[in-house]
Amino acid sequence: MSALAHWLEEEGIAATLIALVRPHAEKIRPPRALWVPFELGRPLGPPNDAAFQRKVLAAALRLLDSAGPPGTIVDYDEDDPDGADDPNWVCPLPGGGADLAAEVAAVRPHYDRAVARFGRTTVGLSDVSIELASAFLAAYAVDESAERPRTGMAPASLMRFCADDVKAYYLEALGSGEGSPSSRQMMDWFWNQTIAAQTIKTIMNGSVASADKQRQALGAKSIVPGAYQ
Repeated sequence: MSALAHWLEEEGIAATLIALVRPHAEKIRPPRALWVPFELGRPLGPPNDAAFQRKVLAAALRLLDSAGPPGTIVDYDEDDPDGADDPNWVCPLPGGGADLAAEVAAVRPHYDRAVARFGRTTVGLSDVSIELASAFLAAYAVDESAERPRTGMAPASLMRFCADDVKAYYLEALGSGEGSPSSRQMMDWFWNQTIAAQTIKTIMNGSVASADKQRQALGAKSIVPGAYQ
């Protein structure tokens, strides 16, 4: 995005951006940037907090009026309000189970309730049902030549999209219960207590020595956050 901002400025279009990784912005020096102290994937802060997200976006847009030199980076002065753990939160989802298929089925009513509550979902990158996506991951973890639930996509790319869908499916389902768990609480539960996470980690570990270069790039580095590898 920093490089794109340079190109836009060269074309006569003023550009501002939100930076999550400050060293990257400092090295590439975009025309102007707002650095935010939020976790990766949340440039505007916590989900479902439209008021806070508008504040962050407005702060980034205000930089367009600044007269600072190119490469100016301004720190956002508020922490993520979702960063504190909720001591009263109890996970509404079942963890573990007989196998991945059973676990996915047990999560289904919680996921459906969360979608009804918020009116949206980010599940769908793989363009297959969550049941087929999770079944493919379970098979791929054992054999990377496992039959794919759809064609027109390389096995490793489909694996990545299926993994993203499964993660979103579980994490969105957590929104069906009471309380306000922090992102860390939700991620800790998913990565430490579910068969889905164990399956994705198995794929990650097997990707390192795979002859499929795309699987090496995607599976070994992109499907499990560094804190949980």
